[in-house]
Amino acid sequence: MDYTYLYSTRIQKTFDEDQADILSVIRVEFAKNPELEVQLLNYYKGMPVSFKAKIAGVDKHSLDLDVHPQQAVAISAEHYTFIRSNLFKFDIIAKAQYVNIRRQAILLRQMCYVEIVAENRKHIRLKLDPPIKAVFNSSTGIVRGKLIELSMAGAVMTVELPFNEVIGEEANLSVMVPDIEQNTTYNIKLPAKLISVLDETKPRRFKFSITADDSISDRVISKYLYHRQVDIIRELKAASELGLPKLQATP
Repeated sequence: MDYTYLYSTRIQKTFDEDQADILSVIRVEFAKNPELEVQLLNYYKGMPVSFKAKIAGVDKHSLDLDVHPQQAVAISAEHYTFIRSNLFKFDIIAKAQYVNIRRQAILLRQMCYVEIVAENRKHIRLKLDPPIKAVFNSSTGIVRGKLIELSMAGAVMTVELPFNEVIGEEANLSVMVPDIEQNTTYNIKLPAKLISVLDETKPRRFKFSITADDSISDRVISKYLYHRQVDIIRELKAASELGLPKLQATP
């Protein structure tokens, strides 16, 4: 899974030198305080998951942590985590070489200073499961696809068939939003603007800014996103309680 869109790097020297500095600082502080903790942050299906983690060990190239089981589940999904500590000017991203949910343990490598740009968003953008049907009325024709991500201000739509898109084009995005409580589906039309196209995957992904410009659309989307967030929390909790160990080596 691609998570690079969540951050921008803030390399101070070189990647290797920065990592050496990060581990050196943690090693020194850990020697002073064996109860040393850091804050971890992941975006699990778009939802922030953040718990404290206790340093368990530090060597020349890696960092061992004892973590909250829900954090371990989130890390196992995409094999990364952000580290936040008053010891550092910048946040840090690290790749997870090893994750064991049952033992609540992880091993981190390849650390780099970053700015977490995802925190600049005004709204949480959640991954949808299952995706929901959507139609974009472009100037080149009707485009049918599925929304795979949604927030109150944006959406990502996958499209199987090619079409001549125009970046910056504004048109209605029609979305079939389910309402679980009422056992119905609302077909709402949202003013949308195509802001980027991600071509590296198939199907192609189209990113929109959207506006819920009436009370009904606003209520339907906010209610749907609330229930989606509840589902993600339940899924995270269930996976952590199941405690299946997951070991993953990264190159």
